[in-house]
Amino acid sequence: MREKLRVAMFSRVPRRADSPRGGVESVTVALAQQLGATEGVDLHLVTLERGLSAAVVEPFGPATVHRLPGSRWPHVLDILVGPGHWRLRRYLRQLAPDVVHFQEYHGLTIGQLDVPHVYTLHGFDHANIPADGGRMAWLRAPLWRCVEAYGLARQRYMVSISPYVREEIEPLTPAWIFEIDNPLVPAFFDVKRAEVPGRVFFAGWISSRKNPLTLVKAFARIAPELPEAHLHIAGEAKNQDAAYAAALRQTIAAHGLGGRVTLLGRVSQDEIRRQLGQASVFVLPSLQENSPMAIAEAMAVGVPVISSNRCGMPYMIREGETGFLLDPEDVSALADRLAALLADAPRRRAMGQAAREDAVERFHPRAVADRTLEAYRTMLREAAQGLASPPVAAPRT
Repeated sequence: MREKLRVAMFSRVPRRADSPRGGVESVTVALAQQLGATEGVDLHLVTLERGLSAAVVEPFGPATVHRLPGSRWPHVLDILVGPGHWRLRRYLRQLAPDVVHFQEYHGLTIGQLDVPHVYTLHGFDHANIPADGGRMAWLRAPLWRCVEAYGLARQRYMVSISPYVREEIEPLTPAWIFEIDNPLVPAFFDVKRAEVPGRVFFAGWISSRKNPLTLVKAFARIAPELPEAHLHIAGEAKNQDAAYAAALRQTIAAHGLGGRVTLLGRVSQDEIRRQLGQASVFVLPSLQENSPMAIAEAMAVGVPVISSNRCGMPYMIREGETGFLLDPEDVSALADRLAALLADAPRRRAMGQAAREDAVERFHPRAVADRTLEAYRTMLREAAQGLASPPVAAPRT
């Protein structure tokens, strides 16, 4: 019998722990650092990467990462029947973990394994694709909806990162659903606030789904009355969003905001924390999100948040207490909320403190790792009892 619980986690894994790209990589880094350092846990991260000819095994902090050659098949096909699907199955069999935790779509369609496994759903591509736009969205979105429905119906265990996710998946799956928030790396809780009055901050992909263009338009309305206000935008555009990024720059120029809006591009996690430490307000007016890491990061630093009243964001922000929620396409409402918060320092401080308290309880990696390990133990107990079929109901845990 093993001395340690061997956990295999399939996800996206950055080359450097301090340089994750996107929410899933950030979650993986935070959870891996905490789980890997937990006594009695032997953590192995597994990922598929294009450009590799053979598997690469190397240390990743307190864990071990296994980088497998990725497939050039379209993602929606690869997760079903492609080379990546079969390579992942074979490798997991060789690794022989006690439990497998999938953070990526291959886990949705992996099928039966010899060990208990759980799948965390970080996003709904059938909803993200129309919000992102791009080539053949009209075809790709319904195709992903079918694949998601197929995979969800075959899950035994799932992690819901938000009550919104649970509400969406519960009618589609018989799985036992564990409710566990996404974790942050501890450094976000250690940031010392050094607010620059009037600093507005956005961090995310430069895309129609993240919707920074609405923020720029709202900022243009308040800029003449608030000369100290300055907007910092961190993030880069993917190739398919080049036209959107160009429209963003054109709007900044058209309103004469070149000296009031700073486009930071892609920045490090250290720079994100520095920007949050200086921010008066964090704004993320996304059209579609499950549980965005950027909001959790702002909350952990103690920054009030203005965000969208759609999808999972209302489950993160307490209206009027830790931030404000609004229609992400309502430029006037966003401008009004921004102006009101920038003019009221005591309210900003109170909201930021309340947001931080919520973040410590929900997003600190120790708390998330404890809940995750309890989910693993539940799965292993059921496996020991010989339970092989999904439960009739989906218990709330």
